Amino acid sequence: MNHDDIIANRAYPTSPAEHADTCSDGGPHHRCDGVLLFAMQDNHHTFTMDLVTILQCVKMAEEEGGIPELPEDWWQEVVNRYNIPTSE
Repeated sequence: MNHDDIIANRAYPTSPAEHADTCSDGGPHHRCDGVLLFAMQDNHHTFTMDLVTILQCVKMAEEEGGIPELPEDWWQEVVNRYNIPTSE
């Protein structure tokens, strides 16, 4: 798999259709806003996850009791910095 295919194979906590492209070229799942991507690999393929998706997963883990609660002021800073939608 080439580098462009790995970047295009983005993992999301919801369906990719809900995530708008941020580039004027309209490339599928392509981000031009300098987002931090993490390259990952499972038993079958290589994919990427962006920092916002990972933070959303951390929030879900916190809400399910899988990790200790993080300070509310930290979450507020994260939500404001990365424009993360909240369920509140």
